[in-house]
Amino acid sequence: MFKSVKYVLDENLNNLYRIYSIAKYELLSDMRESNLGLFWNFAHPLIQIVTYWFVFGLVFNRKDVDGIPFIQWMLGGMVVWFFINPCITKGCNAIYTKRNVVTKMKFPVSILPATVVLQELFNHLCILIIVVLFMMVQGRMPSIYWLELLYYMPCAFIFATSLSMLTSVLNMLARDVRKMILACMRMLLYLTPILWPIDRLKDYKLITFIVKVNPIYYIVCGYRDAFFYHRGLWPYHKQMLAFWVITLVIFVIGSCMMFKFKRKIIDLI
Repeated sequence: MFKSVKYVLDENLNNLYRIYSIAKYELLSDMRESNLGLFWNFAHPLIQIVTYWFVFGLVFNRKDVDGIPFIQWMLGGMVVWFFINPCITKGCNAIYTKRNVVTKMKFPVSILPATVVLQELFNHLCILIIVVLFMMVQGRMPSIYWLELLYYMPCAFIFATSLSMLTSVLNMLARDVRKMILACMRMLLYLTPILWPIDRLKDYKLITFIVKVNPIYYIVCGYRDAFFYHRGLWPYHKQMLAFWVITLVIFVIGSCMMFKFKRKIIDLI
C-alpha cells in the first residue's frame, strides 16, 4: 500500500510542469474548436444557473433560505457542482482518452486524472468570478471569511483527483463504469442539498447523517459558509474528519489500482 502511494505521489510531484502543460494544451484546444472560445467557459454555466433559478426560484417559488435570497444561496452550492461534476465525469475517462499517447511512449499514466482536474479548475475560476461579481452587485461585499475558499478549493481538487484516479483505472477494466458514473452524477445533483436545504430532512436522522458525510456536500457547506454564514472551519469539524478519511481511502485505493495495473494499461486499451 505504502509503495503504491509513494509511486503515485512521486510520479505526480515529479511531473508538475507536465501536468500543467497538458491541462493548458487541452484547455486551449477546446477554445480553438469554437469561434467564441473563452465565451463558452462563462456562457454554459450561466445558462444552467438561469435555468435552475427559473425552475426552482420562480416556478417552485422557493423562498429565502436562512434569510439568504434563494438565487444567492443556490449559487453558493452550484459553483461547487460545476467544478466537481465535470472533474468526475471526465476524470473517469482520463486514461482512455489519452490511449494514443500511452501506447506510443513511456508515459506517467497516474498524472492524467490531475490534468483533467487542473483544466476544470480554470473553468471553475471563471465561474467563481461571475458568482463573486454577482454577490457584490447583490450587496455582499468581500470579507475575510472569503479566504476560506483557499482551503475548500484544494479540498475539491484533491477529492476530484483521487476519485478520478480510481475511476479512470476501473473504466479501463470495464467501459460500463463511465456510463454508470454519468447516471449517478445526474442523480447526485438532486440527492445532494445543493438545490434544497438539508433542514428538510430533519425528521430523517439516518438520511441526514448519510448526506452530511457526502464529501461533495462538505465542500458545498464550505463555500456557502465563506459567502454567507461566516462560521469558520470548526463548526464543520465532524464533516471535515469524514471528508478527509473518505478522500484518503479513495486516494489509497486509487493508488493501489494505478500501481497494480501500471504495466497492463496498454493491454487493457
